[in-house]
Amino acid sequence: MNSTVGWVGVGKMGEAMIERLLDAGIAVEMWNRTPEKCAALVERGGVVVGSPAEAAANEVVFSMMLDDKALLDMSTRADGILAGTAKVWVDCSSVSPGVATEVAEAAAARGIAFVNAPVSGNPGSVRSGKLIFAASGDSAAIETARPFFEAIGRAVHHVGDAQQAAVVKICTNAILSVVLDSLAEVLVLGEKSGVKRGDLLNFINDSAIGSPFTSYKTAALVGLDFTPTFAPDAQRKDLRLALSLAEETGTSMPILRQTEVEVNRMVESGIGEGKDFAAILLQVAQDSSLTLGNEG
Repeated sequence: MNSTVGWVGVGKMGEAMIERLLDAGIAVEMWNRTPEKCAALVERGGVVVGSPAEAAANEVVFSMMLDDKALLDMSTRADGILAGTAKVWVDCSSVSPGVATEVAEAAAARGIAFVNAPVSGNPGSVRSGKLIFAASGDSAAIETARPFFEAIGRAVHHVGDAQQAAVVKICTNAILSVVLDSLAEVLVLGEKSGVKRGDLLNFINDSAIGSPFTSYKTAALVGLDFTPTFAPDAQRKDLRLALSLAEETGTSMPILRQTEVEVNRMVESGIGEGKDFAAILLQVAQDSSLTLGNEG
């Protein structure tokens, strides 16, 4: 395996993923719009380069961009990833299938294999080695990148030969949104009916509908610690990607549509500003004239 990889986009997720690569003894040449955010990674041995093209001077380059616009910018700017000499470009961003396809075609025109590889997890799950990838694209390119995937996370799910991974990520995040909104509603219903949030969640987590996600969110929902792991505006973006795809494919999604309405309210009202998307509990409580207390 090539012991060096390029990386473009160092946000909270990118930082945690790069840490895993560095800890595995893999050198990382990284670029970010604000280089200052790379300081901690430089202390761990990472190298900051001057442009995305320089990061893409490696055989394999990864990217983790904010949205469709940012990913398109990386593929069109003069010193972008496609101006580099990489053979494989692995994009881990949460973007629309249409934009993923557009970028893949632009990469193919330059002789670069594009792997669509969004992730499921947060910085905490990355650092604990629990991150998983959905990967689609050329099988040989996925295999070339596999050692890097395995250094970062615990599993790679090969879901197709085009941009199916973007669909998998959109669908997965749609479920997260619906589940969390539903949890918030039943927790408020339970509390207004005399049941503590912690007691209800302990029962749910031990039941057939409990999951790693409901267990993970229990501390936030009981203790009202909304330290952000997934911001409400990012959740809204992913919901809108799902609804846009639903319109394109003629898929009826009334529950998801209503969830987007509630998440949009949370963003626009400011109740979720600076908080995790679990703060939708605060909105449901407010709508229900309930004052929440920290159950510890």
